[in-house]
Amino acid sequence: MKLRTYFLWSAALAVCLATACASHKPVAASQPATPVAAVAPTPPIAPVAPPVPMDVLTPMIASPAVAVPPPAYNGPLPNTVLAWDSELKSIDVHEGDAQGHLSFSFTNVSAADVVISNVHPGCGCTAAELPSMPWTVTPGTNGTIPVTINLHGKTGTLFKNLTVTTDKGIKMLNFRVNILPVALPTMTEADRTNNLKIALADRQAVFSGDCAICHVKMGEGKYGKLLYDADCAICHEGEHRATMVPDLHNLKVPTNNEFWKTWISHGKAFSLMPAFAQSEGGPLSEMQINSLAVYLNFTIPSKATP
Repeated sequence: MKLRTYFLWSAALAVCLATACASHKPVAASQPATPVAAVAPTPPIAPVAPPVPMDVLTPMIASPAVAVPPPAYNGPLPNTVLAWDSELKSIDVHEGDAQGHLSFSFTNVSAADVVISNVHPGCGCTAAELPSMPWTVTPGTNGTIPVTINLHGKTGTLFKNLTVTTDKGIKMLNFRVNILPVALPTMTEADRTNNLKIALADRQAVFSGDCAICHVKMGEGKYGKLLYDADCAICHEGEHRATMVPDLHNLKVPTNNEFWKTWISHGKAFSLMPAFAQSEGGPLSEMQINSLAVYLNFTIPSKATP
């Protein structure tokens, strides 16, 4: 029995060994390696210059030096620094004047320089004539700020101001402009009769000599109603209106904008009505004539049927 078992185990072992040998394949000979392309040697890295210190660069890139005024002090400017001839002024002008003029004077009464960095008018119709800024005023010296006011289209009383900014404080200067009506000359009946003869001989004569005070000066720079009151009403609605001067509110003919513009521009030959257009020797611009025509067409509607 033992001998039989021994032969069985031996046979099984022989089968296993034979199977293992059959499955084992011989190792193939090593294949030659694929050749690798030659790689160029890496060039040496060029040395990098060290950064230039900022204290060396700064002088090369710095902006050119400019005069910079000292920072302004926002508080009020003491009277012990600049003494003004007046902080409130008043001037009189007349209707029709193109400009008004005044000036503020000051003295540096302190022991140090005063730097004026800005003089700012309170409105666009006011301008101050100044030296280049900043304006340095040394101790004991004087200065003047001339002021010009544009009076175009202005009437009545105007209140204006200037703000002076310095490194020692801010000063507000105020002024008043009184626009007075043009003083009309006193005329006698004899004067009126004589002027009437002159106008009949030359209707454009009202724009020259003493007549220009009423018929030119009063209407300068005016438009619409103000221009009508100055140049038209003086004849057409005056207390001493001549009988041959028509009442514009009671015309018997159709009127419109072109009607008024034509009569104002060209007048009427052989009458007292002059030509107001500058192209015909009159004092009014085309814009002024248009403003009169629009005003009259609106305020005096046509009463007659075309």
